[in-house]
Order: sequence, then C-alpha cells, then structure tokens
Amino acid sequence: MVALCPNPHLVTSFTKVKRMIKITHSAKNAIVIRSFNYLVTVFAFWFPLNQIALADTVELSGGGHLSGVVDRKEDFVVIKVNDSIQVAVPASRVKRIVKSSDLAQYKELASTLGEDAEKHYQMALWCVRSDQVPGEIQKYKDYHMERAIELDPDHSKARAALGFTQENGRWIRTDDLMTNRGMIPSTGGWELPEAAAIEDYRDSQNVDARKWNREVKRLLAVVLRGSSKAPEALESLKAIDDPLAAGAIAQELLESRGKSIQSRQLRLVWVERLGTYKNLIAVESLVRTGLEEPDSVVREAALEQLVEYGSDSAIATYLQYLSSNDNQLVNRAAQALTWFPDPERSIDYIKSLVTTHQYESAPGPELQVGFGENGGGLQTGGKKQIRTETRKNPAVLTLVQEVIPDVDFGYDEQAWLNYLAQQRNQYSGDLRRDP
Repeated sequence: MVALCPNPHLVTSFTKVKRMIKITHSAKNAIVIRSFNYLVTVFAFWFPLNQIALADTVELSGGGHLSGVVDRKEDFVVIKVNDSIQVAVPASRVKRIVKSSDLAQYKELASTLGEDAEKHYQMALWCVRSDQVPGEIQKYKDYHMERAIELDPDHSKARAALGFTQENGRWIRTDDLMTNRGMIPSTGGWELPEAAAIEDYRDSQNVDARKWNREVKRLLAVVLRGSSKAPEALESLKAIDDPLAAGAIAQELLESRGKSIQSRQLRLVWVERLGTYKNLIAVESLVRTGLEEPDSVVREAALEQLVEYGSDSAIATYLQYLSSNDNQLVNRAAQALTWFPDPERSIDYIKSLVTTHQYESAPGPELQVGFGENGGGLQTGGKKQIRTETRKNPAVLTLVQEVIPDVDFGYDEQAWLNYLAQQRNQYSGDLRRDP
C-alpha cells in the first residue's frame, strides 16, 4: 500500500476534459486540445506519494490545472497525466508551470500532517508566510483550512479564516449571518441598509442634490467659524425645505456622530430638518440615529421624529437587534422600541429578556505543532476558547412592562409566556345563545 499525500493543486479530470472541450486524438494516445471555448471543470485530487514526487503542474490561463510530467515543445506543452493519457496545450494557453522540485519542502511537511486538524491549520499559515509554495498560494491555504475543519468542525481559527462565525452554538458563514441580520456588504465591511441607501442616494443624486451638498457644507463652515455671519447661516440651514437636501443633511448628522466639532444644538437642527422631508433617505438616517447615536438627547429626538412618520421601518430594524450577539445593541434596540410599543409583539420582547452571548477568549499557553518559514517545529498557544455569557436586559424588561402593565414577573420569561397564554385562553363573553 502506498502512502497518500494531499495535493491541493486542482487538476483536470480526463473524463471532464473529454466531455467539456473539443479534442482530437493523435498518435501514441496524445490528446491535442484544439479549442478552449468551454470552461474546464476542475476538482481536488489525491496523488500517491510516489506519483506526486514526479508531477509538475501546468496552470492554464483560462482557469484550471493539469498535473503530470511536463515536456515543453516549440508551440505547445505536453503533459503526461499517466502512462496512457497525454494532453497537448498551446503555449499561449499556459499561464505558468510549477515544477515538482519547487514544492519539495511543502511535500515533505505535508506528508507529516496526518489527521491532525491543528497541523493542517498551521500548514495553511506556513503556505502563506513562506516562499516555498509557488503558484496560487490561496488554493494551498484554503485546502489545509478546509482539512482542518473537516477533522475538527469546531476549529475556530480555521473557521474564521474560511469566513465562518459562530452564532448560537452553530457555525455559519459570515456572509449568511450578516445577510440574515439585514446587513449588506460595503467597501468597509458590512453595514445597515440605511447607511448603504444614503451612499447609493448620494452617488445617484442629480444636479440639484449635489448643489445642496455644496451649499450645506458652505453654510456649515460659516457657522463653525463663528463669524458675524454665523447666525444668518444657521437660520439659512434651518430654513432648507427642499427634500433633495436630505442626503446632505443626513451625511452631516451621521458623520458628526461621536465628534465634538458640531454642537448638540447644531446636530438637533439636522434631526429636525430630516423630520420635515418625510422621504426614504430621511427615515433611514433617523432610524440609524435612533439605534447608534451615543448622545441620548439626539437619539431621542430622532425617535420622536420617527413616531410621527417612519415607525414601520424603525420597528422592523430594531426588532432584529433584540437577538444580537452584542448585548449593548440588544438594550439599545429595546430602548428604541419603547417609543413604538406594540402588545402584539410582546412574545418577541419576552424572548429577549435574558439573552445568551458568545465571546472568544485568548488562547492558553498550550504546546502545539507549528510551521515556521524554515520548516516544522513546536510553539506555544492553544485554541481560543468560546466563552458563553447569559445577560439580563433591563431595557427589554421596561419594554415588556410597558406592553403588559398589569403584572410583573421580572426576568422570568416562562412566567410571562404562561400569563399571556392564560389571558388568550380566557373568554370573557357569555357562552349562552341569544334567545
């Protein structure tokens, strides 16, 4: 029995090649590729150790790889996949040739990994950090990260490297998690749709809206300088009633958050102006302010505007944060929802009275196998530990007490739910038929 060694290079299956690209047979069982109009399907493969030692890899410019013994000709490259299959590729289609000898150190280390998840994780890091892996390094890294979580599904560092995060005790791709939370991707990571809507609106706004961007900044600069014209400029800002100015006003409100350059009174002007426009961008910026704004006076002013209009958008946004892994956001969302109390949503509120949150703690001083630039070795540092904490949420309790004012069961979720069930099962009417 021969030892097996993983080869993360992607190689083309002869069956797939024959099915998906146009080929013609020539003498000595060679396969000459005549057309690259079709995508070559590739897949991960396992090589016996005695074969991988001889295999070079040809990376194709159209995507995919072929592995075998490589023979360069004048106008094409011949890859001997095995004793009965040879593939000729036009030289113009060859992106790069990675020789077997170039991977000598990688192969030596890879043969020692076995079924150890942590070794595969460290090997993935070695592939990225060293200069001993030519070609598409990311494929080597991903291969060993995937092997690590295949062997240890709860390997948190490998999971994170592959774009996973843990939510309520289960692993989920970060993209899916953030999408489920109502977030959307942006150049800076993930953000609320409200923030993206502001950016999209600003990018697509017409000439009049761009004029308001310049005008608001001009008037604001006069106000901040404190010159004799500052009161007049402030009054001009307060008098802007064109809804096309919403983007410029919202930008000032959101970008001034947490900064001391603009006074609270000035930021309240932005909130008041947005409350008069009653358009989508105004609602979205006020919703975001009602959740994220650290100044309670400004935050409550935004919520007060939303009570007048935009409550549906606010409720939909804030409800999803009651299940956030961030305990501060849970309470902030509950505080915001007290402005829109809805007895019909009492069960949603009750289920967030006590929430469970998971945090990663720093790794302990354990001894583990590692790979440095000069080969294998030992290093300290164990796996990160997942710490679970249960938190009582005072803001949620206040919200529950507001929609169910007759009783108080504190943080006993089951008692609240039992009370609701009893109330709904009771029938206060007369069961007798009318005469």
